[in-house]
Amino acid sequence: MLTAFSADISGQRIEVEIQPPTHYTPSVLSIRQQSGTFQLHADPDQLAEVEYAIRTYLKSIRYPETPDQQMILHAECNEAIEEGIA
Repeated sequence: MLTAFSADISGQRIEVEIQPPTHYTPSVLSIRQQSGTFQLHADPDQLAEVEYAIRTYLKSIRYPETPDQQMILHAECNEAIEEGIA
């Protein structure tokens, strides 16, 4: 079965949640916005693929001049350790 859905939710407030699986249904990813709700029924492997695709996309659009907060934290921790040793 091939089905396609399209909705432009850019600029709108959304709520996202994942309902855990039950005995009768798989996990459900729900995206709610003003005009309705989109639900994706998927198993954990499929949800992991969705997560990977979103994370990969978001990493690809990071601007190089924007500092990575985790890298800043590591640099501050390393500096504090070096000062403590000296």
